[in-house]
Amino acid sequence: YNIENGGMPVILEKNRKIVFEYQKKASLVEEIFENELSQNEMIAKTIVSVVSTGSEIGGYMDYYGGMQYPCPTGYAGVLEVLKTGSGINNFRPGDLIFSQSPHQEYVRIKEDEAVHIPTGMKPEHAVLGRFPAVSMTTMINTKIRPTEPVIVTGLGIIGLMCAQMMQCCGYNVYAVDPLEKRRITANMCGLKNTFSSLSELSSMTGNFGLGIECSGNDNATMDLLKILRKGGELSLVGVPWRSTADIKVNQLFRDIFNSYVTIYSGWEWSLPLHDQDFQPNSNFRSFITAMEWINDGKINVEGIYEVHNPKGCCKVYDSLSKGLTEKTCVLFDWQNIDN
Repeated sequence: YNIENGGMPVILEKNRKIVFEYQKKASLVEEIFENELSQNEMIAKTIVSVVSTGSEIGGYMDYYGGMQYPCPTGYAGVLEVLKTGSGINNFRPGDLIFSQSPHQEYVRIKEDEAVHIPTGMKPEHAVLGRFPAVSMTTMINTKIRPTEPVIVTGLGIIGLMCAQMMQCCGYNVYAVDPLEKRRITANMCGLKNTFSSLSELSSMTGNFGLGIECSGNDNATMDLLKILRKGGELSLVGVPWRSTADIKVNQLFRDIFNSYVTIYSGWEWSLPLHDQDFQPNSNFRSFITAMEWINDGKINVEGIYEVHNPKGCCKVYDSLSKGLTEKTCVLFDWQNIDN
């Protein structure tokens, strides 16, 4: 397939993408790439893509049951534009863009599915802007102000970015995770108040206005309810993929009732994809803001990720599902896929 790129021919002999062939089986497969574009489409080549340790591992493990295999997967990527349709106004060949694209070497996307990354920003850093944007939904919706302390449970990639994001917004943040290596990474990123369990913060019971649960763990949710102030808020950001505790629902209801706590979903898709009248906050605005904060050093991402060749995707997902990866998150390097 020949695609004209500023007069220079770009040869697309094949396209490669990562798919879950069946439960606990990831593979890099080849497919035919159709190069016909509509007016509002563009073709781009992936430079780097990032793995979600929540949504993607949930699909890989099929925690809910009922996954339809084989299925493509992916969370976000930074890409280089190769060709644009006649109706594309904001992008041109050579531009580096951020998109919620799949793990795929060549991608066809629409103009409203991409944004420019900040000039001079490393693609490996820009793609990580996907993660702070998740918990920005909580920051936008909460009524708790920075005069009150905030507690975050779970320091995987979502929790780590959440804690940094809230600290960036002026909140006094306390973060909890039982894994020492995660707490060390959090300290390296500039978070000072890290603890192995909520019991270490028993003296502060009743002081926290907002709890943000990022682990998806049932016990973490129950323990957070007990440490918040009366009338506080609890945002559930981590997806509860599977039951992790034997909890009676009456106990949960009783704790909510007696503490006057408001519990709500921290799912980012409660915001519109793009800005709207009377709703200036959107997911794409969150993506842009997150990349800017990372680029400005307000959110630290140095040393928190490891990079792998997409050809090794099977081993990557297996390691992530078993908690064996050394770093907090994983990127796929598509530029060096054949090296």
